[in-house]
Amino acid sequence: MTQVSPHKKSIWSIILLAVIFFLALVALMELVARTSWFGQVSPYRSVGNYHYQFEIKWFRLQDYVKQNGGVDIIVLGSSLVNTSIDPDIVSQTYHEQTGVSPRIFNFGVEGITVAPNSVIASLLVERYHPALLIYTTEMRDYITGNGLDYEMRFLSDPWFRYQRGDFSLFGWLVDHSAVLQHYLPYRNWMRSDYSETMALYIKRYQDTSASGYEPDSMIGVNVDVPPDPNDSEEAQYFNAYGNYQIATSRLDNLKSILDFNQNQGTTVLVVEMPVHQTFYAYVGGEEVHIQFQQTISSLIAANGGTFLPAEACINTIPLSGRSNRWHLNYLGTPVFSKCLGEQLVVLADQQNIDFNSSNTGGSR
Repeated sequence: MTQVSPHKKSIWSIILLAVIFFLALVALMELVARTSWFGQVSPYRSVGNYHYQFEIKWFRLQDYVKQNGGVDIIVLGSSLVNTSIDPDIVSQTYHEQTGVSPRIFNFGVEGITVAPNSVIASLLVERYHPALLIYTTEMRDYITGNGLDYEMRFLSDPWFRYQRGDFSLFGWLVDHSAVLQHYLPYRNWMRSDYSETMALYIKRYQDTSASGYEPDSMIGVNVDVPPDPNDSEEAQYFNAYGNYQIATSRLDNLKSILDFNQNQGTTVLVVEMPVHQTFYAYVGGEEVHIQFQQTISSLIAANGGTFLPAEACINTIPLSGRSNRWHLNYLGTPVFSKCLGEQLVVLADQQNIDFNSSNTGGSR
């Protein structure tokens, strides 16, 4: 009978002890990383996505749900939403007229058009089951090539693909490991631009409110002056948005958001962002804008959603409340948010919706 030498036994014993020690250390680190104390010391988290502003919103929403017991309304869109809607003001306005304070979160992410937003909407509705999903949109959302680079990078991300059902070990580990989530914000520490990138990340994290609003402090110059196509700075916008055509694929993306009305029990409100009227010069004028409104409003109505055109709130926004032709700043946001809250009161009355009663809005 062959006997195993004591030397070989000792090697395997060392390996086994090393594995046990490593697993115990990982378990201990996971326990520490999940404590509230550690979260206060190191609040920054990442899932390895290139779009750190999306990650800020992703984890802010998780914290918001924990602190408030759920979320009733999620506002989705691009940077226009991020800097132009303060959920706290919307909720306060709604409360003043109804006595109800809906829990509202701003999930606006810069550079993200209707295409990736339709996927983000699916993740958020399935996880949090809000009573109302507000998709805030504008004409550039539906241009075929607009935001394509963001879209391709965003949707090909391993963690994001894992969220959509495409299993990968990395995606699973990042999604389940608090240690990795707290480490990943610092993963590029060897890059030459790390300190600048990290400083900007921290600033934007701190500037983003608990309900997801990130204010814009800039005040636009000559926003009310029609753009000149002969101006070199303006020419890029005329080239990008001129000969305006709505892409069928982008309308399909909008329809997939509207499908939540039937499939998930979440009411969908599509709000047109009140950009300044001078913006429409880029796309061919007000007639083109009207055609755009008619197209998407017909699609929204046919799929059970509600459409709020820009005209509903545009006249109340002061010129000083804009940082450029598209975005509102910290002066315009309270005005638009108050108007949106008032419109939600009308919507709730018309459709007999209670945004803060039977809906738990919690993660499932």
